[in-house]
Amino acid sequence: NLYPYTSFVSEGIEPLPQKKYLKNGVKFMLKIEQSAWIKGGGGREEPKKILTYNLPQYEIDNQGEEDYNKPIDYSKNTELTREFTFVAKVPYELEGWENSEDLTKIDTLELKEQVLNFYKNFRNIFENGDSHSYINYISKAEYRMFQCYYPSLEQAKEKSKKWIDFASKGKSFKPIENGRLQFSGNGKIVSIRGINPWDKNEGVLRYCYTKNGFNYVLVFDIFLHKPKGAKDFEIVWYQMLDKNFFKREAK
Repeated sequence: NLYPYTSFVSEGIEPLPQKKYLKNGVKFMLKIEQSAWIKGGGGREEPKKILTYNLPQYEIDNQGEEDYNKPIDYSKNTELTREFTFVAKVPYELEGWENSEDLTKIDTLELKEQVLNFYKNFRNIFENGDSHSYINYISKAEYRMFQCYYPSLEQAKEKSKKWIDFASKGKSFKPIENGRLQFSGNGKIVSIRGINPWDKNEGVLRYCYTKNGFNYVLVFDIFLHKPKGAKDFEIVWYQMLDKNFFKREAK
């Protein structure tokens, strides 16, 4: 998904309003490579190119070639979506959400309320500095993450300790204002995605902080599933995104 460009601004300058439409002439390339960490600390496999996509700048003529006299006009698009198919071969096996409940069978409003309550409870853990509960919430997803990324035992312990220490200090998160429910994993995974210009399609659990005079927002992107027969949700996957807003307000 491509969205309108927003300029960064310097200190003392009013931020420019969010652009409504895409801009012509923007160069964009997507490249997907296949690689893996070699177990036992042997480094990383040489990447293999799986897919490359360049956003076309010109229309295609009857012979299937770009016509450089006819630039494509993207300026009437508020966003642009492209879908690609590729084969992802992974060197490990995870049960993941294979045996999880189909969440699309639950009433959407009821499901969204349940997911919001889970997010709020997770947020309260950090705000209360309850690192013990944090471990219980995140442990299974963390194990999956470590399985995928092949860290050494010491690296895994160090990373886990870092987040336990972070959770134990108590953090004030921004309130969850709004968002939309999104399914993935054949309807077995659910999350709530942002809908504002600054958090579109990102997680709605956001912690703002300042470091060295710059404003940051740490986005907690939490994906939930419900194992077969389970009463409550579990975190099946998560990712953290640290965004630098320079001198602008971090949202």
